[in-house]
Amino acid sequence: MKNAWHIPLIVCLAGCAGTPVEAQRSRIEVDTSALRGEIALAADRLEEAARHFLDAARLAEDPSLAERATRIAYDSGQQDLGLEAARRWLELAPQDPRGHWFAGIFEVRFGRIADATGHFTAFVRAAESRGGIAGAIGLVADALAAEPDAAAGVAVMQSLVAEYPTSPEARYGLARLALRAGDFELALDNAHEAVDRRPDWRDAQLLYARTLLVAGRTDESLALVARVAEESDDLEVDLQHAELLLSAGRMEEARERLTAILDEHPGLPEATRALAFLAMAQEDLAEAEQLFEQIRYEPRFRDEAYYYLGRIAESQNEALKATRSYARVTDGTHAVESQLRLAGILLRQMNDPDGALRHLEEFGKANPRFRSDMLIARGQLLVQMERASEAMRLFDEALAENPDDPALHDAQAQLYVLMSNQASSRGDLDEAERLLNEGLKRHPGNLSLRYSQALLLQEKGEMRRSVRVLEALVAEHPDNPVFLNALGYLLTDQFDRHAEAREYIQKALAMDPDNAAIIDSMGWVLFKLGDYESAFDYLDRAYRLEPDPEIAAHLVDVHWALGQREKALELLDAALEKNPDSRHLHEVDRRLRR
Repeated sequence: MKNAWHIPLIVCLAGCAGTPVEAQRSRIEVDTSALRGEIALAADRLEEAARHFLDAARLAEDPSLAERATRIAYDSGQQDLGLEAARRWLELAPQDPRGHWFAGIFEVRFGRIADATGHFTAFVRAAESRGGIAGAIGLVADALAAEPDAAAGVAVMQSLVAEYPTSPEARYGLARLALRAGDFELALDNAHEAVDRRPDWRDAQLLYARTLLVAGRTDESLALVARVAEESDDLEVDLQHAELLLSAGRMEEARERLTAILDEHPGLPEATRALAFLAMAQEDLAEAEQLFEQIRYEPRFRDEAYYYLGRIAESQNEALKATRSYARVTDGTHAVESQLRLAGILLRQMNDPDGALRHLEEFGKANPRFRSDMLIARGQLLVQMERASEAMRLFDEALAENPDDPALHDAQAQLYVLMSNQASSRGDLDEAERLLNEGLKRHPGNLSLRYSQALLLQEKGEMRRSVRVLEALVAEHPDNPVFLNALGYLLTDQFDRHAEAREYIQKALAMDPDNAAIIDSMGWVLFKLGDYESAFDYLDRAYRLEPDPEIAAHLVDVHWALGQREKALELLDAALEKNPDSRHLHEVDRRLRR
């Protein structure tokens, strides 16, 4: 009877919905939800704001409310809310193609490629009547390039290429995404096709040149970018030419190009910055310091410049100067390392451990976005001071206050990684494993702990177990270049699974093309495949970027395989002089000189 009691009431409400009273009540509910959304938005509670605007959109025939809910959900990463809001937007304004663009992004994030393709295709088709297909395809490609799932982006763009095979923009977008996904052949084919269909498109030419470089075809890449630069008076082209020369390890040619740019554009920050990095690579610290001093007033490069000024001062044992530079790095990718280095100087060179801990705590309070990083740093410092129990207590107390804070859980997991690494460096592999297992028990699934577990298993000689851990990480995070590179290198170095390894490393390299470790891996897998010439190009470039002893050992092997035995031994002796404790170099030395 209870259900029957409610039936007339529901019918009455439906029948009375058009009355002035019901209309007024509905308007009040809409306005109330929208107001709550505004209040939540002002307080930066984005999920709550999106939910309130979506509630208002459900009640009102107003597409602007659904649009707001969609955009806020997109900005805050709320996929379920966002997709529901985008669908409501399309219900209320089916003629507005922007709803399809957002819906396509949300569907990509859910991994529903067919649905995403349908929305993006509808978005592009809507632009046909306005003659804006090129721009619409470009917007789709930009959206997909910003998403972490590169393979999904490739799949969507391949559908758009099938729909618009003569569009250079579609080919260009596919090439961008294929390069990022590590599919060099697909990237090369489509970048070349984009250039063929629109020969004067400089962005396509430069993409093709970068793809050639990453694919190991260095000479072709540099010849193409040089030709584009000669035919153009575009400053951006000149800068990219210099950048590719640097990436290829052509230091003197890069210097000539950058010097010419600065002659024409005195003080240009981008060129000055590139020259500063070139000077660092060539260990000309005086010139590097002078150049970083020039760009430290440029807002875009301020933090980066102060970081490298700190590094230079530290290398010259100018502790006070180094701390002053590091203290000014308050944002960007070097902020955390700068404070760690500053604290390290206070601890080791100024004998002020309490000052080091206090600095990290105060920096975290002054810069809340780095709070967890500074907590980790304090824990690291306490471990170095042999106060590991105090470090763990620090995290336990923080988690007791904020048990649902994922950043704190990650921070404590990092502490377990640090303690495990220290045990490993002492040769106590069992203790290192115990610490990682304890960390995983408290923080199941933590990526840093699992990755450290894979590396520790390699130290213990348990290569197959390490492969299984890395394969699981790659399966869950297929666009993480660190995991891809680690798995690819292990497969080629220990298991002769070279073709499979090359696929993983190619994908990692496409996502991080200037990473010396990944470039080294690509050179090593090519060496294992017997392509010594190509291997040399990669390894030589990697060693120029980072003169690491393991890269040097690989390069020695390639010189030897190419019959350049004198060069191989000369490099080996020089590397051993700089790195007398390197097991990689000693292993090569024993093997080649036995």
